[in-house]
Parts: sequence; C-alpha cells; structure tokens
Amino acid sequence: LYVLFLYSLMKAQESIGIYSLDSMMYFIRFVHFLLSLLLIFYGYKYVYTATGSKNYSMLAGLIMAGHFLMPYLAVRNLIELVSADLLLPAVFLAYRGVVKKDVRMLLISGVLSGLSWMIRFNTGLAILPIPFAIWFLSRNLRPALYYCFGILLIFIFSGSLDLLYLGSFGQSTVNIFNSFLHHVEHPLLPQPFWIYAVLVFGIFIPPFSFYFIVTAFRKKIWSGHLILFSSILIFFVIHSLIASKQERFMIPIFPLLVVIGTVGLHRWLESGKVSLLHKKIFRFSAIFAIVINLILLPVFIFNYAHKGMVEPFVSLSKQNDVNAVLIDRTERRRFMAYGYAGYNRPGFRLLDNWSELDEIRKESSLYDSINYFIIYTDSDPGRHVDSLTTVFGPIKQVFHSTPSTMDFVLHFLNPEHNHTNEAWIYKRTVKGISAGKEN
Repeated sequence: LYVLFLYSLMKAQESIGIYSLDSMMYFIRFVHFLLSLLLIFYGYKYVYTATGSKNYSMLAGLIMAGHFLMPYLAVRNLIELVSADLLLPAVFLAYRGVVKKDVRMLLISGVLSGLSWMIRFNTGLAILPIPFAIWFLSRNLRPALYYCFGILLIFIFSGSLDLLYLGSFGQSTVNIFNSFLHHVEHPLLPQPFWIYAVLVFGIFIPPFSFYFIVTAFRKKIWSGHLILFSSILIFFVIHSLIASKQERFMIPIFPLLVVIGTVGLHRWLESGKVSLLHKKIFRFSAIFAIVINLILLPVFIFNYAHKGMVEPFVSLSKQNDVNAVLIDRTERRRFMAYGYAGYNRPGFRLLDNWSELDEIRKESSLYDSINYFIIYTDSDPGRHVDSLTTVFGPIKQVFHSTPSTMDFVLHFLNPEHNHTNEAWIYKRTVKGISAGKEN
C-alpha cells in the first residue's frame, strides 16, 4: 500500500509537469508532515480524555512535536512512522469505542489498524492483542468483531491490489510470511534481548525516562488503559525476542509510549504521595532532559541520512550528456535510488563484482554508451578508479557526495548495518563510438 501511495503522489506531480527529483520529494515530505500531525492531535486527545488535564495533554503534544527525533522522522519515507501515524488514532478510537460503546468508532479503529498493519507488517504485533482487550473490557464479543471486520476490509482491499499488480490475491502478505520462514544462519544484527529496553530509556533521556516509563507500569494505568498497554507490551516483548534487531523497529510504538508515559506521570504526580525528594529529583531530570533535547533538536532537524544514496542521482539528473551510468557497489550491495523518480532516467548498470567488467566490455553498445560512473566506498576510491580506468580509459572526478552528520552518527552506532554512503561521480574522458564526443 505504501509503495502505491508514493507512486500515486509522484504520478500526480508528473501530471502537472513536475519531474525534478527534489521538487517531488519536497511535496512527498510535506504529505508525510501532514500525516505526522495525527500523532500530535490524537496524543493530546487521548491524554486529555484519560486525565482531563490540559497541562498534561499539552505535555504529550509537545513531546510528539518537539522530541529531538520527531521532526527528523516525521518527514522521512519510513514505513514504521507512517504506520505509527495510523496506529495511535486506531488505539484512541478503540479506547473511546469501548468506553462509549460506539461500534462505529471500533469499525473505524479496525480500518486504521488494518492500514497501519498493511503499511508495516510487524505492526500487526501491536494490533494482535487489541480485539482481545476490547472483548475483555466490554465483556461482549460483538465489539471485538466490529473491530476485526474493519481490519478484514483493509485486508481484502490490499489483497485485491496484490491481485491487480502482482497477479495473486494477498501475494505481498505471502511474500512477507515466506521471508519470516526463510532460515538465516547468521541474523543480520544479532543483539541481546535487552537492547530495546536500553534504546527506549535512552530515547526519552535518563534519568527522566525512568520516571516516564516506570510510572506507566502501575496497576491503575495498565488496567485502565488495557488496549494501549497490551498493544505496547506484546509488540515490545516479541520484538525483543527476535534475533535480528534494528533501532527503527521500535518506531511504531514510540507515540504509544509517549501517551502511556504521560498518563503514568499524571497519575503519579497528582496522587499526592510523592515525597519532596522524589519531586526534586524529577524536576532536575525533567530540566536536564529538556536541555539535552534542545541541544539535539537542531542536529536532527537539519540533517538526514543516506545522503549519498540520493545526491549523486540528483546531480546526474541535472546533466544533459548522461548516456549510461555504471554504479560501482562492489564493496557493499545497496538499495539504489536510480528509480528515485521513475521518469526519463538514463540507462544504468550495477557492478557487484569486478569480474562483471569483462561481460560489460563484450557488450559493445553498453560499453561504448557508459560515460558516467558512481563509486560507493567507505574508504579511498583510488582502487576503484584504477580498476575502471583499465577497462574504460581515463575518467575524472566531477562530484563528491560526503556523508551527512546523521550518516556519521548512525555509522558510529552500528557500522555493520549503517553505511557512510559516501559516493563519487566520475566522468569518462575518452572518445567512444556511443559515449559521445570528448567532454
């Protein structure tokens, strides 16, 4: 669904004459920004409904909007956050639907849950306990069935799109299940089961995070907000037990954590049972968290990751003499952005092994037409240049895409998975049959 959503946005822009990659992405990021406003609205609404306090509701809204990660994540093409944009409204409507005994709310909640699930399949773990929680709270199976019916509608819709585009009903879901069943002898990122707990406490900035998270585990919180609590718990526990872990896997429940943390703080601070010492420590931790957040906020706002995966193609899209591009990814296989816009791109060839150069040399039309090269390496490109020069003749550097601050940070945190994505563009300088005149 998400891929078709992006494709539709790009086709809509193409229909009004927009072909620039940057212009397209500015609009797509704006649409993602609008979607992220749902988190602020429903975060505020949930906390206000649960506490009746405008101050704590405002706190939840401010964390959703001003947490150092949110401006960065909100406009990214991340299926995890787009899924979260729909999951929080779904949880709120399920919560209100049970309280008000409103089956329409439960049906809409099911539809939003289904969309969230189809966008990010793993979000199904957060959705899994919701119908059972609805059944338990209402003491009636019918409300849970209305919720499940909403999910079923989206599953049928998504499956029909698979039938149209992939030739088989529900094929994308089958593909995902097959990937889960595929045995991986050495998981990509084997991590200890407690790594997500450390991540969550770190994201909310300790020592404030200890108050923010721990207060949510009081009985009155989880019993009064069973839908919210069970959704977080099942998602978190199962992901912690899965061998392969990535930081972004926790994004779908980040807004839910903000909500339940704020509700927990309200219950704790307004209970009248907090000692003066705890109040002082909490006040200090809150001020410390605000200061750290304000320091990190501009770092995340004005930087983005995977810069080198896009910038070279944007640069080449501005040239009018590109016949064909050879993309050297012999060091590490990468998902390339050559289909970034999908319109009027030149021919390209991926180079994954140096032995493939002999094959390219034999394809005279391809060999002669290649006049630009993109080299990806985490070290000096000299060795790559030497290898390419022996086959294509002299080449000269015309562009260098340096890693962004975020690329450096992510690479430092997890060098095995997060590449620096540094890239060089070289241009062929010899005359060729199809490569054009000497440039």
